[in-house]
Amino acid sequence: MSEAEARSRLERAEFGVLGTRDADHGVHLVPVVFVCDGDRLIVPIDTVKPKSTTRLRRLENLEVEPRASLLVDERHDDWSRLWWVRVDLTFLGSAQPTPAEVTLLAEKYPQYSDAKAVPLMLAFETSQATGWMAERPGPA
Repeated sequence: MSEAEARSRLERAEFGVLGTRDADHGVHLVPVVFVCDGDRLIVPIDTVKPKSTTRLRRLENLEVEPRASLLVDERHDDWSRLWWVRVDLTFLGSAQPTPAEVTLLAEKYPQYSDAKAVPLMLAFETSQATGWMAERPGPA
């Protein structure tokens, strides 16, 4: 899969798995929603889904080790339709989302149309995007 195809699939994916690293516990994986904004990737920390705190392990991990990865994929009973994309990320910081970022999130996820639903977002710079897709069988 070309990098252009990998990035196109990344942008269209509805959710992914964010991987961060914790010195004490190893790799920490968490399902996330996200939007792409050029070479930036935005992950909301929201109030839509219940959480006990906004001080999440992923944020603590990123403050110590800013390198992360995001994996998106499509699974299907027809294995010829399987694919996955992994993008390498560098954590840029956390902040309240700008109105433009809230708009991007709401366009992809209507649950975020209320700006109060996203008190914090994580911003990443994307670098290499790689992927794999099953070969589509040709005529026999």
